[in-house]
Amino acid sequence: MRTHHLKELVESIKKTEEMISLHKDDELTLVITQYEALKAKQVAEFIDELAKPPFQSVESFSLINLIINKYYPTINSDRVKQKDLRELALTI
Repeated sequence: MRTHHLKELVESIKKTEEMISLHKDDELTLVITQYEALKAKQVAEFIDELAKPPFQSVESFSLINLIINKYYPTINSDRVKQKDLRELALTI
């Protein structure tokens, strides 16, 4: 059941990404912002599901890394300060 939900979620993320690409050149930045927010919500749900049992494993964390790298290849430095991330990494 959860595997089916995760597959549907991945398909939804793909469709949302397609809509973002479709509207990328539009003047309607509100539309893009809404699709970006939807994608973030979908990706967060995917990550949450993989990070808890019964999926929680080294393999599931690899899938989490894969989806982040695929849909967020670069981090917007306005949103996340690189210094803060480095400090957090040092605590790990």
